[in-house]
Order: sequence, then structure tokens, then C-alpha cells
Amino acid sequence: MKSLKKLVVLLGLVSPACFVESSEPDTVVVSSGDGVLTVTWTVDGTSNPSECAFQGADSIDIIVTTPSGAQMTEVSDACEAAATSIDLPPGTYDADAVLLDSAGHTITTAVDLGRFTIYGDDELVVDADFPEDSFY
Repeated sequence: MKSLKKLVVLLGLVSPACFVESSEPDTVVVSSGDGVLTVTWTVDGTSNPSECAFQGADSIDIIVTTPSGAQMTEVSDACEAAATSIDLPPGTYDADAVLLDSAGHTITTAVDLGRFTIYGDDELVVDADFPEDSFY
């Protein structure tokens, strides 16, 4: 009888029910951050900051939309800066820009910055010019 008890205890110790095993593979997570759209601009072909003042332009207003037309973001910066950067999640977008006077009124026709794709952890530079005939 003692032998039978020992056998039962021994079988309980080596039984497969005592082993923990995982059949799930290791998961690798790859994450990538936002990308950056950098818009540079000139006024009547020049990046000279005095041209902004001469034309009465105080700031630039850039609107970024999704291909379906939903607004993603709107960014304003001083006209004299001649460049601004916008963080965007990876995706495809459209954008346009106008110059504003000191009261925030639009003083140019919109410059179409086109359709573009932002990838994670990269930068896309788009150039725009506001020619003389774009001013109201």
C-alpha cells in the first residue's frame, strides 16, 4: 500500500498538468512617430523679411486637410519666419496657405501646397510663393 501511495505522489509530480507552457509567439511592436511637414515660403519671389511688411503681410495661415476634406490642423506663423514645421501623424494630406494682415484678414489668394504623404519619423519640405498678383 505504501508503494501505491508513493507511485500516486510520484505520478502527480511528473504529470503534464504540472507543466506550464505557452504556445503564443513573442510579439514585436514597431512604433514610429509622427512626421513633419515643413513649409517654406517666399513673398514675390524673395525670402527677405521686409517684403512681408511691404506687402502688409503679418502672418501665414496653413490649413492641412485629409483627402476627404476634413481639417486636420491649422497653423499660423509670422510672415517674416519664412518657414514653419507642422507635426503630423503618418498619412496622406492636402494643404493650402494664405497670408494674413495684422487684423487677421486674408490678403492673398490661397497657394495650393498639393497632396502629399507623411511617413513616420521623416520630414517633407514644401515650398510656396505668394507672387505680386496673389495679393488683393
